[in-house]
Amino acid sequence: MRADEDFHMKDCETGPGDDPAHGSFGEFLAELRSLFPSALVGASGWERLLALAHRLPIHVIDNRFGFEFDLCDPDPAADFCTVPLPGSRLAGFHVRQGRSAPPDSTEAALGAFLAAQAEDTQDLPARGGVILEYDLVGVSPEQRPAAPGVFITWARHLLDDPDSAVSALWAVAGWQRDAGERRQVQRIYEALPPDGHVSQAGVMPGRVQRALRLIVTTRSGGDAVGMLRRLKWPGSLAEAAAVSESLAELTRPGVALSIDATAQGISPRLGLEFHRPVEWHQLDPAGWSRLIDLLTERDWCLSAKAGGLKAWPRVEQVFEGGGVYRVRQSINHVKVVVDRDRTTAKAYAGTVVQQVLPRTGMA
Repeated sequence: MRADEDFHMKDCETGPGDDPAHGSFGEFLAELRSLFPSALVGASGWERLLALAHRLPIHVIDNRFGFEFDLCDPDPAADFCTVPLPGSRLAGFHVRQGRSAPPDSTEAALGAFLAAQAEDTQDLPARGGVILEYDLVGVSPEQRPAAPGVFITWARHLLDDPDSAVSALWAVAGWQRDAGERRQVQRIYEALPPDGHVSQAGVMPGRVQRALRLIVTTRSGGDAVGMLRRLKWPGSLAEAAAVSESLAELTRPGVALSIDATAQGISPRLGLEFHRPVEWHQLDPAGWSRLIDLLTERDWCLSAKAGGLKAWPRVEQVFEGGGVYRVRQSINHVKVVVDRDRTTAKAYAGTVVQQVLPRTGMA
């Protein structure tokens, strides 16, 4: 988040979020093509990414944006995420999109949620934030991507209480209430370890199976496995423990569990998220290289994807529209996915853009 960002909703109502004079995010992203290793984003993957980016406003670059790389999929393509902070120009874009969308659509529900977030400008951290995740892998450039997944994060007043969390997820997706989903989410909260908490909660309305995803932060691998045991997670506890133990020396203490809850029960698909012991904006190429090598040794990452991921962390200057921008690319975390008899890995990479010199002819 930029220190000088203005978070008043009136700016979102009248600001240039989708004003053609300010250009699309796609026009800016096109100038970054050389920063994307071909092993991570090939020609077709780039077309898909640009097709989405051209439908988004330039204000995507006001805050971090990121990419999800499936490290076991030979297709060089990436999913995409943005962070429309409450009251920001990007949030205003989605508010306006929602108001022009059909009333019962996901776009309308998301716009209404973001508008409500921006009403209270007194305590931004308490209101939390939203991350939008766009599925692009497997989507042709001609297809319009499905509605993005929506993840509520940082909002303690919502995430500390299961009823509040579930109600917020239903609201942001425009879904009808479901007693079975509520009960499964309550089970997850009841199984939390003493120092564990739900750090994110999300929905993916564009996917076939309806589910609520909770990201649970734990203090140790033992706490994570203990929670799965109490939850009676329908997967291999031995495999979850082995994954946690194998990465412990190269990652921060603790594991974040990505758990999907449906009306029928807890999904056997489980994500275990790991961070390096550095801040997200630090490049840490040597540390990430060691961790990527370990993922490759475990057959959780293809060698080509490993090479591309090692080349990702960097800082470059980009010239676009007469302006000069500093682009910082870093890796945020990796997720090892255990799904029945298959274990794979994904990497989540972030990008931060800072304007060094303004565009020609602009203030």
